[in-house]
Parts: sequence; structure tokens; C-alpha cells
Amino acid sequence: MSDLIAPNVYRIAAGYVNLYLIAEEDGLTLVDTGMPRSEKLVWETIEEIGRQRSELIRIVMTHSDLDHAGSLGVIQAETGAKVYAGKETAVFLQSGKSPKHLPWFVQTISSLLVRYRSVSADVIEIVNEGDVLLILDGLQVLATPGHTMDHHSFFSPQRGVLFTGDALNTNTGSLQSSPERITADLAAAKSSALRLLELEPTVIACGHGDPIQNASREDTMDLFNQLKQS
Repeated sequence: MSDLIAPNVYRIAAGYVNLYLIAEEDGLTLVDTGMPRSEKLVWETIEEIGRQRSELIRIVMTHSDLDHAGSLGVIQAETGAKVYAGKETAVFLQSGKSPKHLPWFVQTISSLLVRYRSVSADVIEIVNEGDVLLILDGLQVLATPGHTMDHHSFFSPQRGVLFTGDALNTNTGSLQSSPERITADLAAAKSSALRLLELEPTVIACGHGDPIQNASREDTMDLFNQLKQS
């Protein structure tokens, strides 16, 4: 299932996680890849919008959790797309492992048993805080640690579109920051969420829950005030 949330930006609902496909003249960009076996949804969306999977030239990763990186290896191998990821994220992507941020028991099981198809270092382009990618008239790279310590978000000031990964979500029906139980560093997560809210995006393309289109101050101020007071 996909829907247009901003000009050239499609949300792909892959179960409980969102992927985002950006369609521009020079090619297609995918933001995150979902759980393993999510590639079929990506191919279907590309076909629906009248493009070819060979046009997928970039995959931008917010972080290396299984539900965001699970189909990366398959999609990259099929398309030859360049993967854009932070330095720490890149290490996890090369091992097919998720970073530590879950409750102890779940994390222990996950670390022992959970793997996804990895990618090699030569297909990864390292991105850093302050870099600008040639996507959506300039997509800023923002280090937003907290949910996981390797987490990045991406913002287009010209379009007002913010890809938050798991730094923000709408799982409860309203905007919230990363829940404490699945957050590596709660103080960092709050700081990252405040930073993103201060950007005043018009489209909040979150990793979980429905994205917010035509976002207003009312959509963001409740959470902003809660975080400031906590």
C-alpha cells in the first residue's frame, strides 16, 4: 500500500513500519527498507508510479534496526543502488545486526538470533551531520541519536519534508518521541526530538504511524512542551 504524502514523495506502508520512495527525474530514492521480504512492496510501488526498479539509485538509511534495514541487502543487490548511512549504521549494515536499545531479555534474544542480509562496505556512502544530499532540492543529514545511538534523520528545508525514522512517531495517534522502553538514551532522544520539532516541518514522514501532512504548530507544540517540561 502506498500513498503520495508530498510532491514526489510516496509512503509505503509495510506492516507497522513506513518506507518512503522519492521519485525525481534523475532517479528514485528509498528511505529505509522495512522488515525482511518487504522488497515486493517496493517493486509494486515503483511499478504503480510508472517507473522501473533499475531507476532506484539511492537508499537512505535512518538506522540499522531490523524493521528498517531488513530488506536492504535484497533491494541493493537487485538494483545496485548506493546506500547512504551514518558511520555507525554502516558497521551494523555490514554485519546484518541491529544496535542495542531493547529491554534486556528481548535484546539478548535479538543479539543472538536476529540477522538480516548484510551489504558490503563498497556500496555504502558514509554521511555525516551537516551533509546535504542532492535529493528534494537538498536533503540535510541530521544526527538524531537516542532511539538508537546510530540514528539519523533527513530534512528538506525547501520542501518542508522531514524523514524522522524512529526519532518521532504517531503510533498512539498523536506525535511522540521514541518510547522509553525501546530507547538507548532517553535524554538524547528528547534532545533529538526537540531539534526536529524546532525545524517546523510541514510534512513529518515518521517511521511508525501515519505521516503528518500539512503539519501545523498545533501538531508539534504539545509534544514540544511535554519534552521541554520533562
